[in-house]
Amino acid sequence: MKLSVLWVVLLVPVIGLTGCWSWSRRDRPLGNLTPEAAPATQYDSGTGGAGEEMNPVQVAKPAGKGEPAGAPNPPGTLTRPDQDAAYEARLRSVNLPVNGKADPLVVEGGDLVLVNTVLAEVNGEVITREDILGPLRTQMAQWRQEYSDEEFRGRCREVIGLRLREEVSRRLVLQEAEADLSDEEKEQIDLTLGKMLKDLTAEAGSALLLEETIKARGSSVEEAQKQERQRLVVQRYLRKKVGPRVHITHSELLAYYHEVMPERYVHPTRIRLGLIAIRKAESANPDEARGLAEAVRQRAMAGEDFARLARRYSRGPMAEKGGDWGFMTKGAFRIQKVNEVLFKLATGEVGPVVEDDEAFHVVKALDREDGRTVPFTEVQGELEDELRDREFNQKVEKYIQELYKRGYVRVMQENL
Repeated sequence: MKLSVLWVVLLVPVIGLTGCWSWSRRDRPLGNLTPEAAPATQYDSGTGGAGEEMNPVQVAKPAGKGEPAGAPNPPGTLTRPDQDAAYEARLRSVNLPVNGKADPLVVEGGDLVLVNTVLAEVNGEVITREDILGPLRTQMAQWRQEYSDEEFRGRCREVIGLRLREEVSRRLVLQEAEADLSDEEKEQIDLTLGKMLKDLTAEAGSALLLEETIKARGSSVEEAQKQERQRLVVQRYLRKKVGPRVHITHSELLAYYHEVMPERYVHPTRIRLGLIAIRKAESANPDEARGLAEAVRQRAMAGEDFARLARRYSRGPMAEKGGDWGFMTKGAFRIQKVNEVLFKLATGEVGPVVEDDEAFHVVKALDREDGRTVPFTEVQGELEDELRDREFNQKVEKYIQELYKRGYVRVMQENL
């Protein structure tokens, strides 16, 4: 079954704050809209871990040995002792272990079972290990086979550290969005989601086949709908909340054009190289090889098909392709003498025979693309989209930082 974009939307769980922003184009990725934090690259099993770098999440660390429960946290972290009792009550209400130091994936009855535990709370909502690792069961089963126990735990910790940031940020924005969007806006989102589900069902062939396909990927129609609805809610809210703050001036566009122009919009002259190589080693002596090359050159100059000549006489790597090496910029070909001859030729012209240590070469300029600098007017729209996307994402990140500051986020550091 061929998967369309809609299949990808519903079959891939939405964990990060990935949505779509559009100015002149639709369905363009925003990227992971998470607060600034040092990226986690290690996946060792030591005491360090990606989750510990979750700045500016208000991290609540467990009391150490001989340390009172209310001991101060490291600089830059905050807790709210007045809410700790309510938090502990919420932990008990979800009926999950608070301490999750056990292996996150264990074998029970021949099946791999995810050991669930609480990872964080976001303004009263609990994030569990299932929320982060549940959608990755298939990959985790593969890791379990490929890695040692120590490496496997390190890999899971790395993924949790990276994805928990995204999930915390997503929850913060989603909470704001659910409170802010009107009933009419939410109804429009539900209509969009309904149409997507209808299209997916038609593409799958039936509701049952759709359900089976999604189930085979470790999810369900209900869960996929929930995730996609949340994505649409976040997308609409951020467009509404942050979109009006984005402004790009003409002078900014011009400055950006001149910044990227040398690398992206200055196109050098390119010539399509036709080459026939007569190898010296395959002739009785160099003079015989040179004579054959000159004869082939004369036939090419007389208008005989160059590709046919190349397939018959050339011993170069592109002989079967008619000696066609494709377009070359000046100095790109490995034999400098061939470069020099090629860029002196007009389109369709055959040059003099070129000799190097191994062969005599017949060179032809098959085609030519003159160099040019793409003018600003041709790429203005493209550059404006890029700048708007960039500014939008920066403002979204700043907005999420504000949500962290006024919200309550507590991470169960020992469970990461």
